[in-house]
Amino acid sequence: MVSRKTMLFLTVSLLLCFLVASACSSATSGGKKNAPAPSSTPQGGNAATVDGQPISLAQLDERVARQLYDARQQALGEMVNETLLEKDAKAQGITTEALLQKEVTAKITEPTPAEIDQVWEANKARMPGKTKEQVTPDIVKWLKDQKAAQLQQTFMQSLRAKYKVQILLEPPRVIVAVDDDPFLGPADAPVTIVEFSDYQCPYCSRAEPVVKQILEKYKGKVKFVYRDYPLSFHPFAAKASEASQCANDQGKFWEFHDALYADQSKLSVPDMEATAGRLGLNEEKFKSCMETGKYTAEVSKDIADATKAGVNSTPSFFINGVAVVGAQGPEAFSDIIDQELAKSLK
Repeated sequence: MVSRKTMLFLTVSLLLCFLVASACSSATSGGKKNAPAPSSTPQGGNAATVDGQPISLAQLDERVARQLYDARQQALGEMVNETLLEKDAKAQGITTEALLQKEVTAKITEPTPAEIDQVWEANKARMPGKTKEQVTPDIVKWLKDQKAAQLQQTFMQSLRAKYKVQILLEPPRVIVAVDDDPFLGPADAPVTIVEFSDYQCPYCSRAEPVVKQILEKYKGKVKFVYRDYPLSFHPFAAKASEASQCANDQGKFWEFHDALYADQSKLSVPDMEATAGRLGLNEEKFKSCMETGKYTAEVSKDIADATKAGVNSTPSFFINGVAVVGAQGPEAFSDIIDQELAKSLK
């Protein structure tokens, strides 16, 4: 059996593996939403109203479905890790505690003076009145804890490969329309990523390099669709969404898209008109498109589809219907994409 101490160690390590989503959130609703679970109450009803604004049973069921999956996923990770440790310890004829001592604790090195100095310089402003000598013991402990977590994570990953762990738990999926929005990659790619985003959202800008990295890594295997979800409290976002569609009329969507994210301080209409000119667009056609509101309805349709899919923050991605919310690292995408590609080969 795994001791209480080992269980705590495993839980901390597991939690370090989860990424915290960074996203611009809608002011009208909160939390992540996903595929609804079956409801025992009649569909179409409301669970509550807040100042006249309804919270539907469908929304409630979506929230519960996501929370249930997250709880199962965390518990499953803990159980898999426990089983792996017990199996490997038995194979070596030692206890799980001895195995962790051998593979983790014994490999923790003392922090170097340079590592201590780096942590001190990065955090000293938060500790007024403290000297480096006073906080060095805490810094040393923190660095050793970080090394322990990294060593254990690496060890557990090696055990998963050694014993061929296969995760069968399916995440909830949402049917997300791609509409006729601009996309990159093959139209018939086995994996489709739909992003709902906001040109004024700083987290969306941070997600851009990761998206490019993923598209390069899975070139020819992923179709990436960009859809608009301008948040109401971002005053320039809606018009920026329309402007990108106007640029699309002249075959310059992705160039314009990249330019807006590259400098989010240039989202006023005059600034975007200047950007259009710099990119070689016909400025009169672009200006006319903007002034007539040619794509106002198109942006509204994107918002409606996003709301239907349960989106309430940006950026929100759906990988073959599996939600990834916030400015996540590439591994959050790769894990799902690899699973989806494996399924497509069966």
